[in-house]
Amino acid sequence: MLIPFYIVEPELAAAETRTITLFAPRDGVPPGFYGLFEFYCPDPACDCLRLMINVVEKQNPDLVLAAISYAFDRDDEMPGPFLDPMNPQCEYAENLLRLVDEMTLGEPDYVARLERHYAMVKRAASDPKHPAYPRLQKTVSDNANPLPVPRPARKSQKPPKRKARPRRKRRRR
Repeated sequence: MLIPFYIVEPELAAAETRTITLFAPRDGVPPGFYGLFEFYCPDPACDCLRLMINVVEKQNPDLVLAAISYAFDRDDEMPGPFLDPMNPQCEYAENLLRLVDEMTLGEPDYVARLERHYAMVKRAASDPKHPAYPRLQKTVSDNANPLPVPRPARKSQKPPKRKARPRRKRRRR
């Protein structure tokens, strides 16, 4: 189970969450304002050196369009970035993956920021004085996910059909 970075450091997450803005379609990705939300393992005993980046669009922030796995250890068996096979992906998730890789994960400063956030989560999970500690410990011990997690994207991004309203009969006067 993974937790969003904003649970551990809300102010820092608000200031440092990376975004991508497209004013026109690019490589199959529609125009939009995309947020890259970081999710980390909260188990202080685990040294996985990984994170999940959930890509969402500002117009529908509860809908995960792509779940991208990434390892800080480039010699890892599966360093990524890759679309996490355990999560549903939208129809243009592969294109989002390429965009995120090209525009963010190739920047050493951004990767260093992610590594710093990883270390902050691990510290918070092992420091009883940290405000997020109780929630992180409960999540680890219950192996539950009580935290708000955006819902996965459906394969088809078509808007749901609206139900037709029944017509009112006119009264004759």
